[in-house]
Amino acid sequence: MRPFFAITGLTLKNALRSHVFQILLLLLLLCVGIIPFSIGGGSAQDFVRVSLLYSIWTITLVLALSSLWLGCYIMAQDVDSYQLHMVTAKPVSRVVIWLGKWTGINLINFTLLIISLAAVYGIVMYRYNKDDRFTQADRARIASEVLVGRRVFLPTKPDFAKMARQALQEKMKQTGALSREEQDKLFGELLQQIGAGYSELPAGQVKGWIFENLPDIGNEPLFLRYRPYLGKVSSEDQRVSHVQWIVMRPSGEAVLPSGEKVAANEWPQPLSEQPDQVFTGAFYEKIIPGEWKVITPDHKVRVAVVNHDKFEGKHYYQPSDGPKLLLRICGFEGNYLRMVLVVMIQLLLLSALACAFGGFLTMPTAVFLVVSYLMLGSFSTLLTDQSFFVSSAWDQIGQNLAKLLLIIVIPLQAFDVTDLLSTGELIEYSLIWKLFLHYFILRGVPLFLFGIWMYRRRELGLAVRK
Repeated sequence: MRPFFAITGLTLKNALRSHVFQILLLLLLLCVGIIPFSIGGGSAQDFVRVSLLYSIWTITLVLALSSLWLGCYIMAQDVDSYQLHMVTAKPVSRVVIWLGKWTGINLINFTLLIISLAAVYGIVMYRYNKDDRFTQADRARIASEVLVGRRVFLPTKPDFAKMARQALQEKMKQTGALSREEQDKLFGELLQQIGAGYSELPAGQVKGWIFENLPDIGNEPLFLRYRPYLGKVSSEDQRVSHVQWIVMRPSGEAVLPSGEKVAANEWPQPLSEQPDQVFTGAFYEKIIPGEWKVITPDHKVRVAVVNHDKFEGKHYYQPSDGPKLLLRICGFEGNYLRMVLVVMIQLLLLSALACAFGGFLTMPTAVFLVVSYLMLGSFSTLLTDQSFFVSSAWDQIGQNLAKLLLIIVIPLQAFDVTDLLSTGELIEYSLIWKLFLHYFILRGVPLFLFGIWMYRRRELGLAVRK
């Protein structure tokens, strides 16, 4: 292990001597110090959310670029400057050299990460506790909506594709046989109509959702988060409107012939005596008291909303925006540490990719290939986004190709959990394990092993200083 620790130490010293560490530390501290104090206006909880979102996103971006640059630079520069020739003259395996350099790069990144994220946490908590603009009501709302880790439950979503296929069959019974191109076009139109119909709520009408698989929570409250739009989801002409939320409270139990207990005689319980005034396009939350016992014996919760818009405007609810039910699981510190763990996995992955390509390519070529590989993963994720409706056979082919690419490429969007942290949503351990297994182990490790193998086979005598 002595050669490994020696190479790790040399990597750290070389980085410090090149002033990379000091420049990155200064840049990160400037971002940490400037961003939270440059944000003004809006509500108190918006200030905390934006401070967390922008500060952590900036830190992650800077360290991601640092990982790519350091990995490619250190691995390629050692060959081009003939430093590696002197090391390999000793009985040291190139695998040990590769692992030592990768470890040294990550020690630098983790040190910068811990310092900068500790500064963000300290600044945000100081402003939260000491800022005179925050009232006690503001602090209570921030503590319950932002500085917390809450598990998210989404409503059961209908199978739009299945519904569209059934509607297509009904249409074909009425109109007769259609060509393949006409079927694809009609299927796309029906899919869009069904999706839009699921999201819209005309004035004076009621729309309901069912949440399944909720745990027994005792007297813990549930939080209902929602965001209504007016006219269209993409419309910028939002205004004040009125909504009233209702939750179904089970008042008894019924036993089915199978022995299963289900709720019986449910009755509606409004979450407010009068309709709430809301500004459409913004997020809102309602508290469902735990004493109401709204979870049925079959672990379901039913909620509904009434559109009380005074000007007969339609409301729209995006499936991605909710409504959602949230349940407190841990405090902000626990959720913050989970976010740190996700960022560490991302930095380990990026630095290993950079070292893998930088070990057998020149620095410009290695940087180009790593960036291209990551961009391919990002574009493939956009093409497979469920918010885009597939309206033709070519669209379906494009999505299928993107899904195939996602088997081998790594989308960096998957590691962005700043939205979850800044909105108080729990970063689940299952998500962290999924990121580590699917991207670091299953997709990253084969590339790392290939890079190490190529690094071992590289002919050092071919490196010529120009």
